Amino acid sequence: MKLDPQRWILQPRSLRFELLWSVNLILGIGLLAFLAFLYHHELRRRLQDHYQSLHAEAAALADGVQELRGQGWPEVQEYINASRQLMQSGAGSPDHYIAVRMGHVVLQSGRAGAKPESFYAVVRRAARTPSHQVMVGRRWVMVAAERLGHVQLYIGEDVAGVQQRIRNQILLWLAVIAVLGLVLTGVISMVLIRLVTRPLRQLVAAVQLIGQGHLEADIPDIRSSQEMAFLAAAIHTMSTDLAESRRQDQQRIEKARRIQQHLQPPVPDGVARIAVGYRPAAVVGGDYFDFQMLPGGVIIACVADVSGHGVPAAMGAAMLKTLFLAATAENTDPGRVLTRMNTTFTQVALEEDFASIIVVKLDPHRHTLEYASAGHETCYLLRATGQVESLHSTGGLMGLTAQAQWQSQTLPMTYPERVVLLTDGLSEAMSPQGMLFGRQQVHDLLAVNIKSPLGNIAPSLFGAVELWSQGRLQTDDITILAIAMA
Repeated sequence: MKLDPQRWILQPRSLRFELLWSVNLILGIGLLAFLAFLYHHELRRRLQDHYQSLHAEAAALADGVQELRGQGWPEVQEYINASRQLMQSGAGSPDHYIAVRMGHVVLQSGRAGAKPESFYAVVRRAARTPSHQVMVGRRWVMVAAERLGHVQLYIGEDVAGVQQRIRNQILLWLAVIAVLGLVLTGVISMVLIRLVTRPLRQLVAAVQLIGQGHLEADIPDIRSSQEMAFLAAAIHTMSTDLAESRRQDQQRIEKARRIQQHLQPPVPDGVARIAVGYRPAAVVGGDYFDFQMLPGGVIIACVADVSGHGVPAAMGAAMLKTLFLAATAENTDPGRVLTRMNTTFTQVALEEDFASIIVVKLDPHRHTLEYASAGHETCYLLRATGQVESLHSTGGLMGLTAQAQWQSQTLPMTYPERVVLLTDGLSEAMSPQGMLFGRQQVHDLLAVNIKSPLGNIAPSLFGAVELWSQGRLQTDDITILAIAMA
């Protein structure tokens, strides 16, 4: 798999990573700056100390030269040669140069790349400079001077050798400090993990469980800091409030289910002309159906779908039941029933509330089906000839305007033809791939089952939807009302 560096950079990183990265970066930069300061400071200080030691050596040699002066310059030359050899006897000791002036005689020990007179002149100038250093040939030489009577003595050392020895000592010392600094950084990181990142990860895990619906998840008791303790208490309060809210929602949903069940009229014993199929969704919707058995075998029925979910939708369905009973008590013409219901519905419902509804009237004496549909889902008339006719909407939704009117449509209908009224929860059922079940499949299934017993229509449709959804959560109620002509 090819990694996208830009995507990795833009992806949010964990607080633990950001915190440890920031702290360790600051501590690392601070440690490097501190070590650099110590290095330069110690280098200057030790060079100064070394110069003081070199000056002490010059004073001691001047005393010796003063004592040997009377024995002649060969003795002095031998003395300074022996002293120089002794100075360089230590391992890693830098080159030493000694120059002595006694009157007009200049003596030199060490190969500094210059004649005694010129070397003496150079080191003499170097002794007077603030740095006490001079370039002799290609080498920087540190010079210490001492005057005793008529004796002037200068000792020089290679600066490179001195610095190398001092650097080795300083770097060893700095390495120890760096290790201690890294240990301290590790300790600080562990403290931060214990005080901040670990409690925060525990809280994040708890929030994730809450987000997955486990509202009773245990919230860790964190007391590493006031802020973390406050955050843990706030999450605990949130979880408790959400659990209580869910409990109340479940109570409201259960109440809505009871309202819907109460609205559903029971099919009278011995009546084989009516078959009902109802499958509520996980979230209560606003499906409503009703029918009335009138004299002479006339049946007037309706199926409606109120906008929204839960208790408000169930209340809307209850309102429609009251309006349906009141409207059918005055007139059984489906168009006039819808018009009468709509007039009252728009007066009592909220502006955003509306409903789709279809009203049908089956008259076995006239052999007719009258229907009017207010923006409702397509319903179907199953003909004895094997044809399936669609009953489309005949007007707008109920509740949009108080002036809306509907006219009934009249179709011939004889025994044993059936009408199937349903809600859009059937055609809008989705597969795991997000595809709708669709009206065409509903039409085709009804065509296959057109001569099946009336009570088999709803189960066959439900079975097909279950196979289509493959366990996907049902999001809307499904209502199927099948009525046969007498």
